[in-house]
Amino acid sequence: MSNELIQFLNPYSNDVYLPSIDKSVSIKAITTGQMKKLMSYDTDDIFTVEEILDEIINGCITTKEFDIDNISIQDRFELLFEIRKITKGNVYNFTTKCENCSVDIYNVVNLSELKVKEYPKDIDYVVKLTDTLSVKMRMITRGDQKWAINAVKNNNDLNIDQKMAEMGTYMYVRCMEEFITPAGTITNASTEDKKELLDNLDTSSYEKLNDWFASVDYGTVFTYCPKCKKCGWSPENNIDIPLTGFFF
Repeated sequence: MSNELIQFLNPYSNDVYLPSIDKSVSIKAITTGQMKKLMSYDTDDIFTVEEILDEIINGCITTKEFDIDNISIQDRFELLFEIRKITKGNVYNFTTKCENCSVDIYNVVNLSELKVKEYPKDIDYVVKLTDTLSVKMRMITRGDQKWAINAVKNNNDLNIDQKMAEMGTYMYVRCMEEFITPAGTITNASTEDKKELLDNLDTSSYEKLNDWFASVDYGTVFTYCPKCKKCGWSPENNIDIPLTGFFF
């Protein structure tokens, strides 16, 4: 197709505000060419899938000087969510299996009706781990996530579950900005020292970090409650909406 024709397409664009960088970016729908390229991928590797999702986002961002590594992982998901809505609409159909009778459940979710957790205000970034040690944290960015993936993905001594656990630790390492101790504030702790600290924390102290990240979480609550029409089964709590087929 010549450029003379392309200029008349005038693709619809939408602005999405990203709290983590305090600015809006413009997005457009996925093109047919992009969709064909995405359909050519055939992989179950979760790390490769994350790279594909980045490719989707970068291909649909029209704002100049956008760096996906600088946005929070919550904002990254919101971009994917909004790109999907303007590409395929608000209705998402997918099939899951009943955990009680194993029949297929046909699910229909209206994406525009999902709950949204507001960006937290007045965040206290300091987490008190022990009586003598506190740490100043920040939110996880896509850059942090990529760094953590690269730290574990080629470690053949770990299975996928162990890699995911290690990846979580490494993301925490990246977000530890400084340490507050009775002897003063430490701002130059190495990656190795931070990792060793986390590996030696007792479970209650580590849980304080988990609780902090949970307290600053925000964005679309991507969960639903399926119900089997055959046997009436339904989970006690909402479960995550599967992303398989989200863009197709």
